[in-house]
Amino acid sequence: MQACLCLIISSANREHTHTRVNEDKNEMYVVERTATTATTTTTTTTTAAAAAAATTATTAAAAAATTAAVVGKIDHMANLQRPSTSCQMHRPSLTDEGNQVKNNNGKTLLSRSYTFDTIRSIKEQSPTKSMRASTSAADQQPSSPSQQQQQQGQRLGRSLLSNENWRQETMGDVRLNAKVIEQSDQNILFGKGIDPLPHVREMLAELSNTEAFLYARQCRVVVAKLRLCWTDVNEEIKSLLKHKEYTEAAIDHIRKDLIINKESVDMRKKPKRESEPDGVDDILAAEKYHLNSIKRILELTCKNVADQMQKLDDVRQRVSKIGKERSLVTELICQCLTSASRAFELTRAEKLETAQSRRPPMTAPPRPTSALGCRLVRSTNSSARLGLSNSNLHTATGKPESTLLDENGLPLVGHLLAFTPDVIQVFQDAAKLIEESREIKKQTINQIKEAFNDAKAYSLTINQSVAQKLADIITLAQHLTISLGENMLAQNRAQRWYDLTMSAQRANAGPLSSSYLKIAERLDRPLIRTFQQHPGNQMPEAQMNSKATRNLQQSADISNKQMKTLKIVGQRLQGNLIDKEIALDIDSHLLRRRRERSNHKWGVTKYVHV
Repeated sequence: MQACLCLIISSANREHTHTRVNEDKNEMYVVERTATTATTTTTTTTTAAAAAAATTATTAAAAAATTAAVVGKIDHMANLQRPSTSCQMHRPSLTDEGNQVKNNNGKTLLSRSYTFDTIRSIKEQSPTKSMRASTSAADQQPSSPSQQQQQQGQRLGRSLLSNENWRQETMGDVRLNAKVIEQSDQNILFGKGIDPLPHVREMLAELSNTEAFLYARQCRVVVAKLRLCWTDVNEEIKSLLKHKEYTEAAIDHIRKDLIINKESVDMRKKPKRESEPDGVDDILAAEKYHLNSIKRILELTCKNVADQMQKLDDVRQRVSKIGKERSLVTELICQCLTSASRAFELTRAEKLETAQSRRPPMTAPPRPTSALGCRLVRSTNSSARLGLSNSNLHTATGKPESTLLDENGLPLVGHLLAFTPDVIQVFQDAAKLIEESREIKKQTINQIKEAFNDAKAYSLTINQSVAQKLADIITLAQHLTISLGENMLAQNRAQRWYDLTMSAQRANAGPLSSSYLKIAERLDRPLIRTFQQHPGNQMPEAQMNSKATRNLQQSADISNKQMKTLKIVGQRLQGNLIDKEIALDIDSHLLRRRRERSNHKWGVTKYVHV
């Protein structure tokens, strides 16, 4: 900023003094600085004695050497020649070359020399200095007797009462004074071109305020972008929090499904006849395995969501910290961040459209940009900051948003600019994490849907299997019921047959006593006794009755055995039917229980330990 201010002040001073220099240009004069003055004054008429001449020559040489040294030092100090000002006009000449005027008494007097040699440049001063050096060297050499006599003659011709050394010393002081005055005037003229103006303090204050205000407005734009970034990150964290809640709810549902599975396995405690593993048990085991897999996947997803939330929280803290640091210079300006951000985006869109319209149709690949369209400047030293400050001075009255962008609409980045590398880095990290969060949310939603669909499919499969099992049990129970009825009918028929057989056997065996009136005729009835009076007349009635009685007894025994067998089979059928009814009740209760708890609208007292 200092270099920029010096350039502006110099340009202003040059414009201020341009008119004055043009006015004074016609009034300049050049003081002839030649070494012939000392030679001319020392070559006057000399008529003194030899001893006096030697002393006078030595003193004159010393005075000339001293004067030449002082004049050379002044010439060395005033190496930069400037045009003379009006204050140097009408100054008497100190050389007396061709300008000596004699009065009535014949004495040579100093005349006023008006030299307006404005054409002589600085290059003509070098031979003058060489002539002065040669003259001073010649003055230091001891003068010859003829020269001393000439000096004495000239001195006597001028004034018999004045000493040449005394006059030379006085004229040396006069020339020295002229040189000093000329140097002072040149310094004044040079100062008019480069010295600061009287109101430089106010100008510096105004320029500094303009630069500070512009930088504050630029930082306000950066703070607005950081606030928007913080809002985006915060909204992303809230969205991830909701997805985490969704994932936890899905995990809770899966855990409830595991509880239902465990209850289903525990509830299927059937009688021994029905305790053999069936397809429902296999499906319940498969459901448990898949539910555990889904639970582990959802837990891993929930952990990833929590880790992503932690990363976003770190970035949010970084954004907040950088925003506070950037907002330190915006305390004295309006904090309307929304309009500042909107103006920045509009300016950026305009510059992008301009760059696209200016770009030829076939161009090289575009420069790599960051997630927020910012690029890094190669040189981020103070010179870049000074260059930006110099350009900002011409656009301070315009939009500060335009000073943050280059010709392609990309923000300028530097350690001393409004957009620092930390700001761009936090923008890039935030954009990257937001993209990762979106992918994680998509994966989370897909996994939750897949988990719900899989769990529902497994539950429906088990319910259908249990329902099919119930149908099989009901079918078998019906068959058992019919078989049991047929068994009862067979038992009744066998019992009736047995009773008839025993009645026939008892009737064929004869009466047990004489009181039994319904018995058939006895074997010793009168007809048979009459027939047996002749020899050989024997009837096999008794043997055949005995055999029939035995056969009837055997038939009754067989019928009794069949009855016992039917009873045993009937008992088994009855027991099987009872077991089927128990299994039917268990599976029916299991199916009803699973359907009741399938909505997961029930509390959990204890989760299943996996």
